Amino acid sequence: MTLNFTFDFGAMKAALLYLASKHLPNFDKYRALKLLFLADREHLLRFGRPITGDSYNALPFGPTPAATHKLLDGLESVAIEGDDTEDPRVLELVKSLCVGEIPYPVYQPREAPDMDALSETDLIVLDHVAAEHGSKEFKQLKDLTHEMAAYKRALRDDQNRKRFAMKFEDFFVETPDRLDLLADIKEKHLLEEIFPDTTCA
Repeated sequence: MTLNFTFDFGAMKAALLYLASKHLPNFDKYRALKLLFLADREHLLRFGRPITGDSYNALPFGPTPAATHKLLDGLESVAIEGDDTEDPRVLELVKSLCVGEIPYPVYQPREAPDMDALSETDLIVLDHVAAEHGSKEFKQLKDLTHEMAAYKRALRDDQNRKRFAMKFEDFFVETPDRLDLLADIKEKHLLEEIFPDTTCA
């Protein structure tokens, strides 16, 4: 079975605002996407699940959370270009983040993150990623993420395609000591498929 998770917009928004509140240098869309990738990857490897649940694509500029990328494109389209949108999640981001225009659209929080949307381990990992990678130059982040096995395994030399799905299983390639955790995650997901929770709220 292929490992998949469910995208959690509330957790993504909270994580994004939490990172933005750290006043990291040049915290624009591309830096945000890379830091969220590093946080999702680390949390999966340490605690058995990503923070945001987003799926990942290998693009020429690096690993990219698919849903988050689309939402941040929508945010900038509204905030910078003045376009309209009917996506309530984009509108929520517009209210939550101030997007600068010069020289790059840097993100600043308009509101505090919803801490109830993040677990203690989410915060541990986000703090670590911010401290470890938040001040790196974009080229450093690009070089770091481009060398990761999951990205290199997904990317293809194809003139007709620029987007290739990454596999969460490949996040574990560089950490063979965590393969037991991967097996546990797969077993848990398989059991959830066979015996779905039908409890009524």
